[in-house]
Amino acid sequence: MNVVAAVFADFEHTFLGGPSQLLTPLAGKPVLRRTLLRLREVEGVDRRCLFVRSRDQGAAEQVVREAELSGAVDVLPLDPGARPRRELLRAARKWNLEAWRGSPLGTTWFDEFVEPFCVARVMEHYGCNSVLCLDGHMPVFDPQIATAMLRQERDYEDESKMVFTQAPPGLAGVVVRRELTRELLQQDLPLGLLLSYRPEMPRNDPINQPACLAVDPKVAQTPARLTADTRRSRDLLTAALAELGDAATANELCVWFRQPGHDRAGPLPIEVEIELTTTDPLPETTLRPRGSRVPERHLADIAPVEGLARELAAWDDRFIVLGGHGDPLAHPKFGDVCRVIRAAGVCGLAVVTPLVELSDYNLEALLATRVDILQVRLDAATAETYRRVYGCDGFEHVLANIDRIQQARRARVSPQPIVVPSLTRCSSTMADLEPFYDQWIRETGWAMIEGYNGFCGMLPSDTLLHTTPPLRGPCRRLDTRVMLLADGVAAICGQDYRGVHPVGCWASEPISEIWRGERLTAARQAHQRLQLGGMPLCGCCREWFRP
Repeated sequence: MNVVAAVFADFEHTFLGGPSQLLTPLAGKPVLRRTLLRLREVEGVDRRCLFVRSRDQGAAEQVVREAELSGAVDVLPLDPGARPRRELLRAARKWNLEAWRGSPLGTTWFDEFVEPFCVARVMEHYGCNSVLCLDGHMPVFDPQIATAMLRQERDYEDESKMVFTQAPPGLAGVVVRRELTRELLQQDLPLGLLLSYRPEMPRNDPINQPACLAVDPKVAQTPARLTADTRRSRDLLTAALAELGDAATANELCVWFRQPGHDRAGPLPIEVEIELTTTDPLPETTLRPRGSRVPERHLADIAPVEGLARELAAWDDRFIVLGGHGDPLAHPKFGDVCRVIRAAGVCGLAVVTPLVELSDYNLEALLATRVDILQVRLDAATAETYRRVYGCDGFEHVLANIDRIQQARRARVSPQPIVVPSLTRCSSTMADLEPFYDQWIRETGWAMIEGYNGFCGMLPSDTLLHTTPPLRGPCRRLDTRVMLLADGVAAICGQDYRGVHPVGCWASEPISEIWRGERLTAARQAHQRLQLGGMPLCGCCREWFRP
């Protein structure tokens, strides 16, 4: 036997930790049944199986019977249930759910459902050489793409140990060969690590290798999540199937998802950034407005945060970032804010800080509330560069604080927070860019390179060549995120660091009303028409193209 198609299914939880949606009706049929019916259409497999835990065997067998697939799909209750990396992978992967790769720690869509030891059990059971790995929450995966992947796996069996595509999550799985499974187990690696940049493992980008099956650019370039494991994805898929029919292809679905109103945000922003204070230990930085350049703001009452968090938590794929135009760690109730957000059940929580100061209280808050991502704005690979961009000495102190967090994580065997140092790409930091990135990929698992932001002319233009596209388009951030300032103002975006272009008052208004309110709606319409004459910030902004 050569190839087995395996659907990995958990009847209790999704990858994100919420209740499993396998049995939830989607346009009249349970999600898992739709996945299995599409699996039946895949050509080039010797056997098909539903891989589950023993506790789920009865439920799995019932789904197979009701789909009239008995004899066509085996139920394999061999999943031991252990997921030693699950919390770490979840904390990283959740921040880029609409893309197949590019998440912190190099995590990918495939890491959401591919566990090497589970793949190995399928191979042992059937004695097969390759496994087409699929997730149970893939009700619209494309059988034609899966068939083409298996054909490519046969054509390049001596050149590649896997086959994947660049399709958005939910449209395609991954083919894994026995040799690769053995390597992943021996080296104790997640699959996604082989698809991301690692300085200690130099290799060509796999998207240019036989391992990658080329798909239509309309598919590859569509940012969407078609997995039915979140409330918003199910709503969108229900509407898409009603319009396109049960047999909708990847191309048809991606065309539909790229239409206005079919984005993942919907009734609420995907990401909300909250400014707790404008107090900052680096007021003279040359990289962003701080100190006297920003009005003094301070969130005195954290009650609005609780209301906001409850509203966002009603949707299982929304995120809060504590950042703004100051250091959130400088707020005396930082820990209380984190606890309120976590207690509400918001999917993701991140913190952006220069990490110059790290009190015992804040360290405990970061660990106890399981902050997913701690972005440290280090902006230098040397003390000299740090002094040049920040006007003070502090580089070694920040490094010591990073080490302190890492030691505390190890002592508690805690996957969070994932520390992500970041550097702003500009003439002052350009020489540090490569050593900075490689160093922190090795030490903390991830690093960020951000573009220089002039804040609509507030900061002087940098001498490096601008990366802004030559042709202006609508702002991408207006459709996904909102900035909430510490004085209660909901700003039109993060560029409005003075808060002079409010779109609402988040201290007293529900975020849903602000998000779909008259001011933001008018701003989006103006951007679609590229009529920005009445929007002075937008007219001179160079950040409109960033996701």
